[in-house]
Amino acid sequence: MAYREIGIEDTDQVRTITIKRENPLNPITIDLLSEIQDAVSNSGERIIIITGSNKAFSAGADIKGFMDMDSAKAYSFAMKGHEIMNFFNSYPRPIIAAIHGFALGGGFELALACDMRVAHPATVFGLPEITLGILPGFGGTQRLTKIAGEGRAMDLIGRGLRFNAQEALSMGIVNYIAEDYLGKSMEIAVDFAAKPIQSLKFVKHLVRSRPDDMYSMEAEYFARSFDHPDRKAGISAFLEKKPARFAQRKQ
Repeated sequence: MAYREIGIEDTDQVRTITIKRENPLNPITIDLLSEIQDAVSNSGERIIIITGSNKAFSAGADIKGFMDMDSAKAYSFAMKGHEIMNFFNSYPRPIIAAIHGFALGGGFELALACDMRVAHPATVFGLPEITLGILPGFGGTQRLTKIAGEGRAMDLIGRGLRFNAQEALSMGIVNYIAEDYLGKSMEIAVDFAAKPIQSLKFVKHLVRSRPDDMYSMEAEYFARSFDHPDRKAGISAFLEKKPARFAQRKQ
């Protein structure tokens, strides 16, 4: 595959994949995720670091694209995203997210799909999809719950809250905060590479086990949210930079 939206740097033990989109916020697309998946697949089982360029790790999906998306397309979009994110679970070596700027929506879900997260102190995190009348669709509800616990996940996802790197560290969402977040990630990757490969594979498999049925249900609910008028209300308000007015009634 010819890579248009990522850059690759290899050492003998580590592959660094850098998101390099023309948009400095590095919005998430299926094409971008497919390039990352291919680069991981063909890394020779190196330890992987995924990072971003410009202003962000990734500030999430292109919201304009959600305006005209129906539930069938939304389901297909979510399932493809799940397929790629879940692939990272099956990759036998550790994957580290080196994060700066913004890690929001699908960008944060990409970071959550990695095995570890190292963040610059000024990083901003969040899953704000509910403020658009939808919900996370790439595994965010499940992975954030597993990492931070049910109560915190309900608070962060249910209210669409943004939070900083120190808060993320206190909740166990990031492993380390470092000004030189990429250098710290490389230090960890080299340490992983020095460990016995078979044992490390077993450890990753045991730690990263997941309940597949709940990931499928998340994709279904993500798609169903696109049938509701709140989706257009939320996205229109976001694009027009004004507060959203959602229906307040039983569904």
